[in-house]
Amino acid sequence: MNKKVGIEDDWLLVETKDLMRNLPNYFDFTGDIDNSSYLNWRFDSFINLENQFYNIGKAYFETSLALIDLCLSDNRDKKADIWIFPIMFNVVHGIEVYLKGFNSQLKILNKLENEEHEKTKIEGKHDIKQLCQVAIGQIKAGNRNDILDEFLFLQKFIDILYDNTNDMTFARYPITAKGARHFYVEQKDNITIDLNIFKVWVKRVYHILDSFTGFVDYQIDEISNWLYEMQLEYGNY
Repeated sequence: MNKKVGIEDDWLLVETKDLMRNLPNYFDFTGDIDNSSYLNWRFDSFINLENQFYNIGKAYFETSLALIDLCLSDNRDKKADIWIFPIMFNVVHGIEVYLKGFNSQLKILNKLENEEHEKTKIEGKHDIKQLCQVAIGQIKAGNRNDILDEFLFLQKFIDILYDNTNDMTFARYPITAKGARHFYVEQKDNITIDLNIFKVWVKRVYHILDSFTGFVDYQIDEISNWLYEMQLEYGNY
């Protein structure tokens, strides 16, 4: 006889067939607000595309820092030896999506300051070094020397990573797309990351990306509103 299964039951004690039959669809809303994740709340049509990228970046950075803290609080089981891969993946992907949004908005801001129009355009692939170089180039082009040092810090973080590998699949697979072993598999000597030091790097990088993307977004809104008001008052002067 098939056993009725509740979601509070110990799933290890339930036959897989019974669990599959009785366990609800995880996309169905159960009415439990506090224990539900609303995928659309930060990604509705009222939020511009760049800010949607920033929200994704925030998610990856916050989870990487949470995992680092869990490792630092108790690493007796040596979880850090394997958790470092999702940690690194989250940091790299967080940088990527933040920079893609930032590069789009900084181009828009540079144009707006010259009373020109530029549409949202998310560009670049997965090369965070190249994305960072684009950001620094646009910062210099806009004479934004007040934020240049911040992005040079980000560039230094990326350079340290690229000194070890320029293939960001290292955090996803032990081999490259061509089947070669990644650096940490190939090398015989120990390769280590000090999580206390790494945490400071990551927190600073996250702070830089989150702060200055928000500042650029704010400036775009301010200038756009000012231009709109000028157009209403003076027309197409």
